[in-house]
Amino acid sequence: MIDSITGRVIRIESDHLVVETGGIAYRVSCPVRSLTTYRQGEEGLVYVHMSVRDDGISLFGFASFREREIFCSLLPIGQVGPRLALQVLSTLSPDEFITAVACGDVERLTAVKGVGKKTAQRILIELRDKLTSDLGTPLSLPLSAKEETAIRALTSKSLGFSAREARRALERLRGEDLPVEELVRRALETIGS
Repeated sequence: MIDSITGRVIRIESDHLVVETGGIAYRVSCPVRSLTTYRQGEEGLVYVHMSVRDDGISLFGFASFREREIFCSLLPIGQVGPRLALQVLSTLSPDEFITAVACGDVERLTAVKGVGKKTAQRILIELRDKLTSDLGTPLSLPLSAKEETAIRALTSKSLGFSAREARRALERLRGEDLPVEELVRRALETIGS
């Protein structure tokens, strides 16, 4: 299995680049966002996912380890193959993708060419918890001042919930403009259910 390739970028096309190392030139399909980080004629490091199928071996490359991990997390999802996963990463940066999943933003995902509503919903369902464990990425947005106050209340000695439990409960209430007291009360109901 090839993990990465370091070599001279000898050609950059619209959907792939060619990297030469050790006298061998590798054609690597990449998201458009990744392609913009490489310069023809210069040395580059490409993180690679190798796909072996009956019809051949394909290399998919990424400018960052994080991009590759998101790509690999998309592959097991029904209706999402390597080409569509590349399209997702061509349209959305890793942070934008993680934010879309964290917020359950179907519209953001359907803005990707080839992703319909059902596929977007499938991505959200299957990756909501997985991204946190596989990528070690906090799948949450920064807290508002009200949410920070509510977390302090929920994690106080009198209530004694962990910061993680409190944050999860508050994230479920995002989008509702509630006063702090109501946030705490509703979060308590969420934690208790």
